[in-house]
Amino acid sequence: MLTTIVSAIFVLGLLVFIHELGHFMAAKRMGIKVERFSLGFPPKMIGKTIGDTEYCISWIPLGGYVKMAGEHPDGDEVKGEPWEFQSKSISARSFVIAAGPGMNFVLAFFIFWVFYFMMGIAMTDTTTIGRIMEDSPYAVSELQVGDEIIEINNTPVDTWEDVRKALLSESISQAEIKVLREGNETVVEVDFVGRTEPIERISGLRYFRASAVSTVISDSPAERTGLKSGDVITSVDGISVTQWYEMVEVIRSKPGIETMITWTRNDQSHQTSITPNVAQDLDPETGEVIDIGQIGITQEDHIKLSPVGFIESVKMAGLQVVNVSGTILMFIKKLVGREISTDTLGGPIAIAKMAGESAKQGASSLFSFIAFLSINLAILNLLPIPALDGGQLLILGVEGIIRRPLSLRQRLVWQQAGMAILLVLMFFVLYNDVTRILR
Repeated sequence: MLTTIVSAIFVLGLLVFIHELGHFMAAKRMGIKVERFSLGFPPKMIGKTIGDTEYCISWIPLGGYVKMAGEHPDGDEVKGEPWEFQSKSISARSFVIAAGPGMNFVLAFFIFWVFYFMMGIAMTDTTTIGRIMEDSPYAVSELQVGDEIIEINNTPVDTWEDVRKALLSESISQAEIKVLREGNETVVEVDFVGRTEPIERISGLRYFRASAVSTVISDSPAERTGLKSGDVITSVDGISVTQWYEMVEVIRSKPGIETMITWTRNDQSHQTSITPNVAQDLDPETGEVIDIGQIGITQEDHIKLSPVGFIESVKMAGLQVVNVSGTILMFIKKLVGREISTDTLGGPIAIAKMAGESAKQGASSLFSFIAFLSINLAILNLLPIPALDGGQLLILGVEGIIRRPLSLRQRLVWQQAGMAILLVLMFFVLYNDVTRILR
């Protein structure tokens, strides 16, 4: 519980600080007087005035704000001074508003860049086949689980990324795959007739991942059971398993249900009962939130880190931001189109829980979560909803087109509609959070 609370405060505090720092720095750059920089919403907890700005921490930790001089056109504080927000051009005001979400994108980019530049890119150091999907072209070929791929169309492959690259090539309509099977080399022909999209040529093939434990999460069912790093799980509930995905499928189907688990350690077999924690996930078929079982272990994967240069790491970090943004936008599109249930939305409680779980898995997992959440926050704030940054940008866009400010009445209606939408949204996600806990 303490880890969850501390992690949530750190994650939300960092994201809010970076977001408001964007507004603050942009306002200063545009010559706008900033009267207050607050983490959290009033009432104020502590504060200190430095120069023209009061820096404070407030009691309600659900966001933050930057108060600029003359920010509201209908306010009494508007005097027409050159340092006021409303005295600046539409482009300058738009820059200040967009800088908040912009800094959240920058934070995510920086985290991704550090990962790539400092640690390199993770490569799957195996070419052994672990799974062949029934509806794939590989299912009708003579490929078998356990085959080690050594060449594709006469090109040697050393990692699973090499396998993917070869199979994703635009130019191939069939593949001649040389494999090592029980010590003997065998060539298998795979026909991709009707598979026009490159991604369709790789989606039916998975690499082998042993059901071995890499790490055990603190205070998890696995730790209480006595599982340790390096243990190899051999059966779950009497079902024999050799690969990670097989083990996960059985455990996911046992949320809160006592289950027998068998594993080997130093060639000795161990067996005991374990009750998986109840967690939530999305049903890939329906998009509904479902209960799944988790025991608190991570997999021992075939991963090696390949060094990445400065320029390449910058490109990869930028591409990662684009890919994550695209995934989030697609989720929003499906949510609006009712292809995904609104039960999938989570609020502060869900974020706090995920932050705690990420922290338990290590710093890299926590900062990956921060990067993903930072992009979420940026995109959410850019939506054209009144009272959010996107709503303010929409107002400025309208004023730029009609070449005059909106009337006081129009602004009031817009702001009231925005607050109503945000309150409904906040109530809804909190309701989802609470019902998940009670389930």
